Amino acid sequence: MDGAEDMASLVRGEIADRERMWTIGELARECDVTLRAMRFYEAKGLLKPARDGMARLYDAENRRRLQIILRAKKIGFSLVQIRDLLGLTTSREPLEHRLTSLRDHLIRQTEQLEHLRREAEEALTAIGDEIGALDRSLAGPALD
Repeated sequence: MDGAEDMASLVRGEIADRERMWTIGELARECDVTLRAMRFYEAKGLLKPARDGMARLYDAENRRRLQIILRAKKIGFSLVQIRDLLGLTTSREPLEHRLTSLRDHLIRQTEQLEHLRREAEEALTAIGDEIGALDRSLAGPALD
């Protein structure tokens, strides 16, 4: 995936190659995901390919949805949050409202990740303290 499209463009629905269809393998290669991941997203209802016999055929809308999924996953969104983001792509709300909602999602995610970073830093400090205490114990008098 070239990464040129940002989330706002994807939510806006700016789709290139509207008429093109991809097989599961073609789209997986283009977006650098596994076939298993593609099937997982389909099973969760996040992607909805057409069927031609046993073949899955993905249109430009599914490609856009997959790009949103992958960008949202990289940002750390859960599947439930990703489903909400995908809802922005099909919402009948005015574009300004959809983009404001996307911005709100991103701000909340930033706050959540900052909170997790603080917790991780506290945990790393506590681990360092424990390792220091163990090192002092090991360097001290012989253990029984």
